[in-house]
Amino acid sequence: MSVRGSSGRMAGQARAASRSAALFAVGVLAAGCAHRAPTQPTTIGELSAQVEVPVQSGALPAPDPAAAMANYRQFLQLQNTDPTLHAEAMRRLADLNLQALELDHMTAAMARADPHGVEAIRLYTALLQAYPHYSHDDEVLYQLARAYDVTGQSALALMTLDRIVAVYPHFPDIGEVQFRRGELLFSAQSYAGAQQAYEAVLALGPKGSAFYPQSLYKRGWSQFKQGQNQQCLTSFAQLLDYTLLGASAGATPQGMHTADAHMPDLQTLGRGERELIDDTLRVMSISLSYLDGPASIDALVAQRGPRPYTWLLYQSLGDLYVSKQRYQDAAAAYRAFVARDPIDEHAPMLSMAAIQAYRRGGFPDLMLQGKLEYVQRYGFAAPFWQGRQHSAYPQVVAELKVNLKDVAEYYHALAQKSHNDADYSSAADWYRAYLASFPGEPDSA
Repeated sequence: MSVRGSSGRMAGQARAASRSAALFAVGVLAAGCAHRAPTQPTTIGELSAQVEVPVQSGALPAPDPAAAMANYRQFLQLQNTDPTLHAEAMRRLADLNLQALELDHMTAAMARADPHGVEAIRLYTALLQAYPHYSHDDEVLYQLARAYDVTGQSALALMTLDRIVAVYPHFPDIGEVQFRRGELLFSAQSYAGAQQAYEAVLALGPKGSAFYPQSLYKRGWSQFKQGQNQQCLTSFAQLLDYTLLGASAGATPQGMHTADAHMPDLQTLGRGERELIDDTLRVMSISLSYLDGPASIDALVAQRGPRPYTWLLYQSLGDLYVSKQRYQDAAAAYRAFVARDPIDEHAPMLSMAAIQAYRRGGFPDLMLQGKLEYVQRYGFAAPFWQGRQHSAYPQVVAELKVNLKDVAEYYHALAQKSHNDADYSSAADWYRAYLASFPGEPDSA
């Protein structure tokens, strides 16, 4: 049941629990042994005659979990103890054994951890049987589920979590309980049940559980595993909204244009976030390839409204097709975004991606057509440059220069073969366009 960042938290909890456990153990032992206390002084004179006990100052010694467990075991062997203290001692001793088990796992000592796991499970189970109305039953059940899971008893862990959901629906950490149910069900390839568990977490809302984004991601995967390609696209799109726009599912206004919202530069994201986004885009692309490709992206955008990351959907689908050597399909995916929004700042990059796909596939005529479209769309007189400085887009300027020259030289070579005046005229027109755009270049002469 480990999640990212839980190891440090568990270690801190273990230290704190060990300290409090040691203090509690001392207290209960004192309560159990109170009948052996020495006779108290009865007069002021006798009191003054007592020897002073020096008090040492400074930091408290580090808690000793093993000593605390020994103290608890000693207390549990006492007869006629308070039932409340006895139950609490059983729970604390089980907690310490579970914490020792988790600590051993964190240090890759599974063989040493097994005895602690067995004892933790035995104590939790005995506590639930001996004290059916114990006030912390829900917490004990949760700890028992963790112990089952850490010791590899997934079926029993799931049964215990199911019991919490059924008996304690208002358990403070019910979101985590449902998420862990989903993880166990997903691992068992029970994808429909896993989807329901993740949806229970999502029903709590973004602020209702720290496992909200993970549940969006895993719900999408559960739907994908069930072949629900259309449904999983919505789940993954909601995750991209949450991750890239900081918005909860469905919170981004419909009809929003890419210029109306902002997303972080992907290069500035942490490794974990970037890997999550890359994997989300990859599985979305696979689903889209099973559907209608770029047309399915168009439908998704029509349903949810444009997003600042819309271009990533087309790019990722095109990249998937390239990896499958489906070069014309790849170019069609890239070009679909350019046709949708030719003045978007990412459109020139996708135009070049289509040209490269044609080149890799061995389609020279289509590659030439792509270059013609590029110089028409991104020449300096085109709408793309309205409100934009050339210096802000050096890559677009460099690709415009190359494509202008390639187109002019193509028509020049064609005219030399055909001796057609129209071909010569076209070559001259493109050379003029090149000179008008790059008059000061070394090769302009």
